[in-house]
Amino acid sequence: MNTNPIAETVLKQYNETQTVLSYQPFGGGHINDTYLVKTENNKFILQRVNKNVFRTNALVHNYNVFLKLLDTYQLQRNAKITPTILKTAKGSYHTIDHEGFAWRLAEFIPGASSYQIAPDTEVSYKAARAMGEFQQFLNTLPSNEFEYTIINYHNPANRFRAFKDAVEKAPENLLNKAKDEITFSMNLQNIVNEYDAVAPSLPSRITHNDTKLDNMLFYSDKVLVIDLDTVMPSSVLFDYGDMVRTFTSPAAEDEKDESKVNFRHNHFKALTKGYIEGLNNSINTIEKNNLLLGARAIIYEQTLRFLTDYLLGNPYYKVKYAEHNLVRTKTQVKLLDAIEKDKNELQEFILSL
Repeated sequence: MNTNPIAETVLKQYNETQTVLSYQPFGGGHINDTYLVKTENNKFILQRVNKNVFRTNALVHNYNVFLKLLDTYQLQRNAKITPTILKTAKGSYHTIDHEGFAWRLAEFIPGASSYQIAPDTEVSYKAARAMGEFQQFLNTLPSNEFEYTIINYHNPANRFRAFKDAVEKAPENLLNKAKDEITFSMNLQNIVNEYDAVAPSLPSRITHNDTKLDNMLFYSDKVLVIDLDTVMPSSVLFDYGDMVRTFTSPAAEDEKDESKVNFRHNHFKALTKGYIEGLNNSINTIEKNNLLLGARAIIYEQTLRFLTDYLLGNPYYKVKYAEHNLVRTKTQVKLLDAIEKDKNELQEFILSL
């Protein structure tokens, strides 16, 4: 039996009195530590939130606001849009350990599936539609009551500045290995300028901010949205963009064989159709007109994030080998390059819906 004294201490904060039979890592997240806990009669998902990434107090506060309003919303519509986060015996959604890490316990949904790569266009359509419907709920939330769990999380200009700073600090051997990716990134600074030009006209909404495909659970005929740590004020452009980033490639984010990475137009069309239908006219014309800019900006931003992390020695993302973040960078570069070449055609499709 795998055990963890801190995790077992956390579990005691809940009204769960059954003996823990097993405790093992679950999923493939880059940031938090996630575990599947099995007791005599139940299973749970237990997570430790990375305090070095998220502002813990802000995160705990946002969950309290979000989940209170979510309960009302789901009851009114007799709907379920995210797995249940359980409360401790004292009525809290999180418990803080002696190191300052926040832990939470969520229901485990038997039979649910998740995908890192969309196997078909139906999955892309359903996932994006579910995220559009989720955004309808987020649009009802009071944005002034939410705090930023990560400062400047989606901020292309800030990511570009961090990237340039990393280039100046990086050792020569890393600069040489990433020479092509650095040149590509430098040459696309215009994406930052395009976003900065339109940003003042975009409404600030509460958005998910991490809409990669594996943050959606498929079970029965439903799709549930998970990973709410980045629910905070931002723009729907980035939520749409991260779906384009993670739904359209048939290859993993860290695929070493670049020939397997390509932009699937049919998945782009399926997810775009699903998202716009799910939104049900709940965004304005400026937002719709700039959805593709959001896709370009978020893929560019993620390129910069992986590349910056690589140049700094991999302090942020979990890596399995020294070049892991460079490999991730290369997949983003290939995807973004394909979109840049076809952006006029893609924009026409969005506006046709």
